[in-house]
Amino acid sequence: MTELTQQEAHLIVAAIRILVHREGSAPRPDAIAEFLGIPPARLRILLASLQELGIIALVDSAFDTHVENRNHLAIEDLATTGRGDELREDLADFDRRKQAEAEKMAQLFSDGEHDRKQAERLNKMDAELRDFGKKKKPPRAAGKKDPFSDLE
Repeated sequence: MTELTQQEAHLIVAAIRILVHREGSAPRPDAIAEFLGIPPARLRILLASLQELGIIALVDSAFDTHVENRNHLAIEDLATTGRGDELREDLADFDRRKQAEAEKMAQLFSDGEHDRKQAERLNKMDAELRDFGKKKKPPRAAGKKDPFSDLE
């Protein structure tokens, strides 16, 4: 859904009412766009948002599509400023977090900490592999022969 403010919703619903009063029938979307001076493509997006909210209905007939008001009280549920400000704040917050993460990564690689930790890990794995063959065998119970002793 596109960002839709209460002001835009009220304006579109009022335009529908005026055009119904003036023309005597439900207006087509292009008539509303012309009346409000809004590009038809933008108005169709806004109308789709209003229809999703149940505020208006786009009625398709055999000859054309017209718009009818349904529940104008649902407009009050819309945010007064729209979602644009919230979206901008969320994007700014995301950018700040990504910048902090990038700085942390740059610092990690620039001060040699990563190389030092990598070398420690490799040395530890090397030592473990060298000690692997030298591990003591567990003691056998008296009288039991090791089934793998012939293989050595």
